[in-house]
Amino acid sequence: MDVQNVLNIPLNSTVVPELPIYHILSGSFRSLSLFLLAFSPSNRSLSHLQTIPAHGPHQYLAANQHKDRVYTTSWALPPSLSSWHVERSESWRVTHINTVPITATSSYITVPPPYTHAYSVGGPTGEAHLIDPKTGGFGKKVQQILFVPESELENADKTRVALRYGSHGIEFTPSRQHAFIPVLGTNSIEMYEWNSTSGHLKHTTSIGSPRGKDANDGPRHVKVHPNGKVLYCVTEHSNYVDAYRISPTTLEHIASRSLLPRNWSSFSPHSSTSTSDHSFRGDTLMLPPPTASNPSPQILITTTRGSTPDIRGWLSVFPLDEEGNFTSLPQQDSRVGSGSPDEDAERFRTPTSGGKANAIDILPKDTPGNASGSLWILLTDDDEATASPSGAGAVRVLEWDGWGSGGVKVVAEWPSTDKPSSANGKAESSGDPVDEEKIQGASHAIWLD
Repeated sequence: MDVQNVLNIPLNSTVVPELPIYHILSGSFRSLSLFLLAFSPSNRSLSHLQTIPAHGPHQYLAANQHKDRVYTTSWALPPSLSSWHVERSESWRVTHINTVPITATSSYITVPPPYTHAYSVGGPTGEAHLIDPKTGGFGKKVQQILFVPESELENADKTRVALRYGSHGIEFTPSRQHAFIPVLGTNSIEMYEWNSTSGHLKHTTSIGSPRGKDANDGPRHVKVHPNGKVLYCVTEHSNYVDAYRISPTTLEHIASRSLLPRNWSSFSPHSSTSTSDHSFRGDTLMLPPPTASNPSPQILITTTRGSTPDIRGWLSVFPLDEEGNFTSLPQQDSRVGSGSPDEDAERFRTPTSGGKANAIDILPKDTPGNASGSLWILLTDDDEATASPSGAGAVRVLEWDGWGSGGVKVVAEWPSTDKPSSANGKAESSGDPVDEEKIQGASHAIWLD
């Protein structure tokens, strides 16, 4: 976060100090570069700081605890992972550290505490790499995890196509005792024990869909509540978010919620596609990070995307109780955008289908107290219109100011249809090299502050 100079403002001045500038790094499913942006809450604007020649398309990004190292997956061939140094100074810059080969294209990467290992998964394999303590980049690969029999690995599809039915994400309990990997094609969540000495994962059990083996749910992404007792899983094919109780040996299904409002079909009366719940793709989920005012998350945010450009996606805000269980919406906030009441969640219809994206990241607002849990939400967009040469809104900043505040709202987008602005609100000059790659829709973006 940039340091703000507020010491010279007179005590009787009516000047309101500018809010801090927040920094964002985004990948793309179509562009090979990474993109460094700045968000100004005061001006409600997004500006471009740097285009970083990279090894993409990069579909997923993760940062370490200091947000000064970023780790990216890639659709490039041969399969690889890359690490990046974020220079956090007056003039923020991102530079490449190293790239390492992996067996199959990965779709997800995480660097859990104690930040000594990076874990990535995708399709038929997953990997564990040491983090180099000197550079912060990738070190030695210490484990390969298989989701197909070893005898079938040589002939298994190792491209991004395998991400549609293979492993797709990995998350750890806060104690790091357990790790969980959703696998779309087997309709299962795989549970592992973590070895604190070697960093290796040992498979313990498979947990099938709560709707049965023939449900074709497609579990895609998971998140673990900070209490370590509840796991949430988004299903890509059936558009549910399932909650499970975590035990030492398995997961016990607690409850499920739809990623779609009950009257969602009324929002697409003129769609050229025959809409059903299969017209959507369950996507991502996030819990707000802890703050002094809200040490435990009070909400879970999920997204789903439209299967075709004429079907817009949905972002849902689900209320949670103190134990992390789903609970009812506050009575004053049973809303579906401008539609009819919804008892399960507050719904926001995304500006487009989202394409292959509609991914999110969350940053609590830096306001005194913030008891309402106000948030800035990053939303990425890969819709065909967004990714076109004249497209806008590859990266959007949304805001949510708590229950009864009017719901989720779009604050800023980049590229913008308006005249671009710099982080200080002044017009941004077009000083970039003419051959600098332009973003063609965004995949995943993360806050760096």
